[in-house]
Amino acid sequence: MKTDKIINGYKAFRNDMSNNYGMKFEEGKSYHIDGDIQFGVKGNGFHLCENIEDTFRYINDDNPIIAKVTAFGEIVESFDNYNGYYDMYSASDITIDHIMSREEVINEILKKSEMSACRFIITGYKLTDIEVKLFEERYKESKTFRKFIDYYVYNDEHAFEREEYSTLKKGRK
Repeated sequence: MKTDKIINGYKAFRNDMSNNYGMKFEEGKSYHIDGDIQFGVKGNGFHLCENIEDTFRYINDDNPIIAKVTAFGEIVESFDNYNGYYDMYSASDITIDHIMSREEVINEILKKSEMSACRFIITGYKLTDIEVKLFEERYKESKTFRKFIDYYVYNDEHAFEREEYSTLKKGRK
């Protein structure tokens, strides 16, 4: 769906502030791209997401930089129902409003729902021990979140096989 509204969201960059195609960006600057705006790997435009945890899907870097951005001009919206990604966009114009510190990124995720936090943990973002403890404290009542931490952070390959998870799986049949 194409739109001309303004979208505020997040964009991920490599640690040198470049995107996957090598284009470099700077905080406070606006960028424009010509052509037919389309979403996807072979699309055209500046990708951004309304959900911070979804930005990690689009960058392959061990230490990505996340920025708050504003998209405008021609904007194409995309949904990936199969993988559970929504509110993703490709825009003809984008402004890099604010480069977030690591602390801001973590705090933003900690404000979100358990599902958003689980989706963030899946990304493989390298958390420090202190950050893991913050997540564990925030979602301490959640057995599901515990399994995501055990599996994706502590590399416990059996985390999802434990009894309480197996019971949940059996109940879904």
